[in-house]
Amino acid sequence: MKKIFVALGVILVYLPSLSFAQKDVELSWEKAPVYLPSKLSSTTIEQIELSKPLPVLIYLHGCTGIYGPHDSSWASYIADQGFIVILPDSMARPGRIPNCDPKLKMGINAFPNAGRYRQEEITYALSQVMKSPWVDKNNIFLMGHSEGGMAVAKSAHPEFAGKIISGWTCINPLYPNYDGIYSPKNLPILAVAYVDDEWRKGKPTEGRCADRAEGRTNFTQIDLKGWFHSTYGNSEARKGVKEFLNHYLTR
Repeated sequence: MKKIFVALGVILVYLPSLSFAQKDVELSWEKAPVYLPSKLSSTTIEQIELSKPLPVLIYLHGCTGIYGPHDSSWASYIADQGFIVILPDSMARPGRIPNCDPKLKMGINAFPNAGRYRQEEITYALSQVMKSPWVDKNNIFLMGHSEGGMAVAKSAHPEFAGKIISGWTCINPLYPNYDGIYSPKNLPILAVAYVDDEWRKGKPTEGRCADRAEGRTNFTQIDLKGWFHSTYGNSEARKGVKEFLNHYLTR
């Protein structure tokens, strides 16, 4: 009998941890701001009410969380192109902290699970989008900036109609698992970044995603002149994103 009670105790301790882990990634989706066409401000997942399915873009923020002036501007701009834009909030997960130092403008590995978390969030968001009635399932795109761009490059999901990598070089010799592009070779990809990005210049991650494109026929690189990290403020970047989405949108 004693052994049975011990075994039951192990099970009782283990089961809550499973449910917590599931709820943990759900929070990134539940707390996600949502931008809709012709709407000036964001809404929530629960408040989406549309008469017909629309294209969707899942947008992944950088290492410090959703940054209003940059991320919301991209979301609003893309929503104006006729998209539902959803921004999963990685920082909504308990214990989540930034994995970088904005003052040093570099990653500091303060949260080693960041990469795994971002892949979980992509997978969960995609699963939720695929079963939502307001989604045009032929037109689901993925975009990420900085740490979010790293996650996009790392994502191997083939279901997306296209992926956009912003503020990342696809180069990381210090962490080989994050070096390169993991999407299927035929999947359309746009990479946009400043050539002298202050987060990358003179560091191991300096370079261009084009250096890791490996002959991809549907790959486009937009090199912006300057040392900035945020990309929305550049008209060439906005034009490139708009043209990419319009080109690969199935009508």
